[in-house]
Amino acid sequence: MTRIGRTSGKHAATKAGRGGAVSWRGAAAALLLAAGGGLAGSPAAAAGTDSAYTKLDLDGCTVLQEYEDGGGVDLECAGYKGIPVFVSEGDLRVDVDFGEKNDDFSSFSPFNEPGETIEWRLSGGKPFAAILRFHLDPGDGSGKITDVLAVHTIAGEGRASCPVGYVDASANADANVLARAVADEVARRFACGSDKPRYRGKVSELGGTATAAQK
Repeated sequence: MTRIGRTSGKHAATKAGRGGAVSWRGAAAALLLAAGGGLAGSPAAAAGTDSAYTKLDLDGCTVLQEYEDGGGVDLECAGYKGIPVFVSEGDLRVDVDFGEKNDDFSSFSPFNEPGETIEWRLSGGKPFAAILRFHLDPGDGSGKITDVLAVHTIAGEGRASCPVGYVDASANADANVLARAVADEVARRFACGSDKPRYRGKVSELGGTATAAQK
């Protein structure tokens, strides 16, 4: 697993030696290919909705704040048509917000890191939800990465950004389809702060550790 750092005002990823954790870029790449790859190129899940895709380039993000003694960092990254993506890292765990940063750090109990592709669910060309893959590392040196798709609302028009549901991509062959169903069925009516995000489909022990779903 990697630590988000800073080089010349932009993000730099460096290896962290905590608990024998490993970088996911090699091991997870093979896992993603075996499981059907990333999010791009899949058909829309429901009539009247569509998807657009952007890259989450941490190396190109702006550093908003760094915390003392390597305690973490807040980044602002490019999103879809001017919608910013906020990435916060602390203790090798990551929270992501879309459209506007909030104070609720929603992540996973194991060490984790976001994937490189964001799927934006659109209705009439307007995004109403975002789907992002997270790579979870148990930190035991096994290299056994678990992937989970997190579905988020997009802040704007009086709404906050928060997770509305999760799909354990390592336990469900149709994870992308399930995640789009969560976005299309739940995101537009989900009330951040009062509604609780839930898992869809099968859930593994490591994959079921989303902190927002435990509250």
